[in-house]
Amino acid sequence: AIRVTTKLIVSLSVLTIGALLTWPAAVAHHSRVNFDLDAVIEISGTVARWQYRNPHAFLHLDVINDEGETERWVVELGSIVNLKQIDMHRDTLAVGDTVTVLANPEKNPRNNYVFFKSLTTDDGRQFAFADVFKYSPNAAAKPGESGSTDFTGIWDEVATPRSSLITAGPPDYPVTAAGKAILDRYDPAEEPGNTCGEDGLPKLIRSLYAIVITKDADAYYQEYEFYGVQRTIHMNTRERPADIAPSDYGHSIGWMEGDTLVVDTIGFKPAKWGIGDGLDSSEQKRVVERYVLKDEGRLMEVTYTVTDPVYLAEPFSQTHVKRFVPGYEITEYEPCDPEAARMHLDIEQN
Repeated sequence: AIRVTTKLIVSLSVLTIGALLTWPAAVAHHSRVNFDLDAVIEISGTVARWQYRNPHAFLHLDVINDEGETERWVVELGSIVNLKQIDMHRDTLAVGDTVTVLANPEKNPRNNYVFFKSLTTDDGRQFAFADVFKYSPNAAAKPGESGSTDFTGIWDEVATPRSSLITAGPPDYPVTAAGKAILDRYDPAEEPGNTCGEDGLPKLIRSLYAIVITKDADAYYQEYEFYGVQRTIHMNTRERPADIAPSDYGHSIGWMEGDTLVVDTIGFKPAKWGIGDGLDSSEQKRVVERYVLKDEGRLMEVTYTVTDPVYLAEPFSQTHVKRFVPGYEITEYEPCDPEAARMHLDIEQN
């Protein structure tokens, strides 16, 4: 019979935390703190709906419980990029298919809501979320192989899966009174991504998806796999246009200081959470990035410093490390779907 098994399959709290800390990262659009990532349950059911969408895919299953009643369960998966990395596509599943899913349960037992770990179809095909993390080391330049010499190439963020699935909330910003007032009202449900808002600078810098950097004689170009954003960094000039149109990404100029690429960006429009998680930004925001190649060009350290006198009492900096992944194939971005972006909120608020 098609049924849901609600008993605990295995506790992972001791078994896998050490292993998780060694895996490269996949991105999460929102924190999965609502799931018990140290527990796994099994559910089997019939596909009632298959939402293959960004920023997250959702699988809706009709299952028969131990009392013989049909229940609807929702399985949250990763983004389309994540799923393509494990060879899971829009036509992989169809309404009426029967599948078995291993998943992390929602902490609220009233919700039939789980986060995908693995899935097996009735014809024996298997897909595992852990395999998302394999693409990065497989695509990365190996010791002895050439890295980047001029910052160009394909890069991804060096991080852990657990840090990509669970965010700790706003960092310790040095805020003004106006900034403190915003942080005092912090609500993770107001994450701009929940309404398909894009990450501007500096949040875009820490993207866990791939970044492609190219250049010509006059500029560096950065293309971000997620959101499909293309950014231009104007080189060989310190002058800016007199008519900069304010945007989420601003106007960037760059220059070399020894082996360091320095990028200075102004011309921002005010943005919700425009400084980082929980903290808005004003039109006075300025972002300075410093790029340094390490490990013979196989790693790239990016330090950004953001200033905004409206909300920050002093500059705020963070450092991120990118891995050179010349063997990675970029996935074409599909636009964010508003229903999928906030579905986790709708389920959790039931």
